[in-house]
Amino acid sequence: MIDASLVSMASKTKQRQALKILNDTFGYPEFRAMQDEVVYTMLDSRDAFVLMPTGGGKSLCYQIPSMMRDGIGIVVSPLISLMKDQVDALTRCGVNAAYYNSSLKSAEAKEVLARFEAGELEMLYVAPERLLTKAFLKRLEQVKIALFAIDEAHCVSQWGHDFRPEYVRLGELRKIFPKVPMLALTATADEQTREDIAKCLGLGRARRFISSFDRPNIRYLIAEKRQPLTQILHFLSDWKDSSGIIYCLSRKRVEDLAVNLQRQGVRAAAYHAGMPARVREKVQDDFLRDQVQVIVATIAFGMGVDKPNVRFVIHHDLPKSIEGYYQETGRAGRDGIDSEALMLYGSGDVNLVRRLIDNVENPRQRQVEIHKLNSMISLSEGLTCRRKVLLGYFGEHLEENCGNCDVCLDPPETFDGTKLARLVLQCCNDLEGAYTAGYVVDILRGNTHSRIKARGHHELSSFGKGKEINGDEWTSIIRQLVHQGYFTQDVNKKSTMCATEKAEELRKKNAVTLAKYQPMVRRKLKRFNRDRDDHLFQKLVDMRDKLAEDEDVAPHVLISDVALSEMSKMHDVKTVSALAKISGMGKYKLDAYGEQFTRVLHEHAEQKANEEVLSEDGAPVLLAKGPPANDAQHFTWILYKGGASVVDIAQQQNIEEQSVMKHLIALVRAAHHIDVPGLIGSAFDSLMIELNDADPYASLSEVKRDLSVDLTNEQFRLILAWREALGIS
Repeated sequence: MIDASLVSMASKTKQRQALKILNDTFGYPEFRAMQDEVVYTMLDSRDAFVLMPTGGGKSLCYQIPSMMRDGIGIVVSPLISLMKDQVDALTRCGVNAAYYNSSLKSAEAKEVLARFEAGELEMLYVAPERLLTKAFLKRLEQVKIALFAIDEAHCVSQWGHDFRPEYVRLGELRKIFPKVPMLALTATADEQTREDIAKCLGLGRARRFISSFDRPNIRYLIAEKRQPLTQILHFLSDWKDSSGIIYCLSRKRVEDLAVNLQRQGVRAAAYHAGMPARVREKVQDDFLRDQVQVIVATIAFGMGVDKPNVRFVIHHDLPKSIEGYYQETGRAGRDGIDSEALMLYGSGDVNLVRRLIDNVENPRQRQVEIHKLNSMISLSEGLTCRRKVLLGYFGEHLEENCGNCDVCLDPPETFDGTKLARLVLQCCNDLEGAYTAGYVVDILRGNTHSRIKARGHHELSSFGKGKEINGDEWTSIIRQLVHQGYFTQDVNKKSTMCATEKAEELRKKNAVTLAKYQPMVRRKLKRFNRDRDDHLFQKLVDMRDKLAEDEDVAPHVLISDVALSEMSKMHDVKTVSALAKISGMGKYKLDAYGEQFTRVLHEHAEQKANEEVLSEDGAPVLLAKGPPANDAQHFTWILYKGGASVVDIAQQQNIEEQSVMKHLIALVRAAHHIDVPGLIGSAFDSLMIELNDADPYASLSEVKRDLSVDLTNEQFRLILAWREALGIS
């Protein structure tokens, strides 16, 4: 629904034109929430500030107005790789765009400037340090500018989590070009950072668009760090051939983990600021082109990565702040497809981060970072819905639990905590001042250290009223009350406890439900259920990879995973026009690639029809998860189909029974139907249930050990191959 006040800003003709560009050029039938309002604001020559989560569609907010307004859109971007990806994507949609940065050779730079000065470009991406040179500013004064778009605007603010000194001067643009509309965009900024951005860029009168911080397609998981390599390898087994990022705090840990993953057959690469620039560029390019599956990195990696199909983000170590955690996890699932964010949490990481903070010289900055670390610990150790805590930190209230985090999927035991909540409120009122949560716990526990006695707080009515509850439990209770909105912790007063208006409800009969404190345990979670045809999806991915290689671009730039997922749900497709309803398939892409994908879909439909004919005996159709059977395995298949047992097959081929089982495993992976339930026996059904409920972070050897029935390694691998071929995670 378009805001009525905006109708006067952008004429209906312009609105229709914007929608036509959205559909024809970018392949989307309608705007997402707030995109239309931002576009119409820019078309009306007004400034705007946009806070929209990663993957929310910020780019279209300046791309469409740049195409529609007179002149060229100048997009300020912090990283070279981000510019290149954006321009590649725009070019493949038929848009005249270019970038101007230090990566260009002299001849290339001259060509871009010539196109720029000749008015041939609709958009130009440029780095802030290049933009603000005297020579470039002089060039800008000679052309018509449609708008300025400042991407990653939080880099302007010293309160932001990724402050960049070169961004500070961007405020000069408002003075030099007072009539050119400016758009500032970011995915992560709390209230203080937002005000600082507006002040630095001269956007005091800008129309503000603040979207929800929620990323519902990301599943947030936090697990106790026990055997991190084993936990990560098991997690990766659910994301085979998917792209992901693993963050570590130190360069040495990055390098060690990357090597260990490579030894386990994972296509992993290390990335940190200590590596030569050309090596970092190659690693990033290989990742964008899906030649590297997993990047193991410090936080130096990520902000400029325009890769929408990152399926998972793992934090091997504790992030220093919720802002950093939010932005880093937000690099997963930018295309809106189900993704996961796993954090391994250990007390050793807390001590390491605290030591890093101790080295900060500015006392005020050190205080802020300590508050942010405590908030991160609170999220990690909390028993409340992770998304509620995360959104609450940014001032956004979530009414219901999200149902898509480890706490919601495997809820802790709860109890009526009303009396304890009232006791916390009583204690805060008794103190009549600014005291931390730790001090409140000391009062409730009846601790008599010198500070409490010196202040006379041992005589308060609430002193010692909660001494039967240990300190960890009280800390958990107070954290939950903060997460539920009864109290806040004021960073400007050293994270002191402050009761909210909601706390007054505690005086009434309102009940408060709390989770029972328990040391962190590993969760048992069900995997994602996808309704797409994974076998067909992989065929489409292979076709995309081939086309991308031919054009020397990253695969996701050509066609998104979202589009391929939608295609994989379609039945027999014989004409290119049938793909027009696929999200992101604009006219340019249909003309360029429609025939190739239509052929894949049609051939798959024919193959599937043949498979269904072969499966009329009621046997389930398996998905090929491995290479075709070799000669020895095929001979085993012939004997098996003839009714021979494992013992008979071994005798006839003069091989070990173990070798026959390995043949059967390979045959199942090649989509040959083996009666695995019959081979395993009566325990098969119960074993399948146990595997469904298995700990997702345990190693395969731990899973096998915990089964109620003893299996040989080959029997266990045969069941796993069967489950995978049936599409069971």
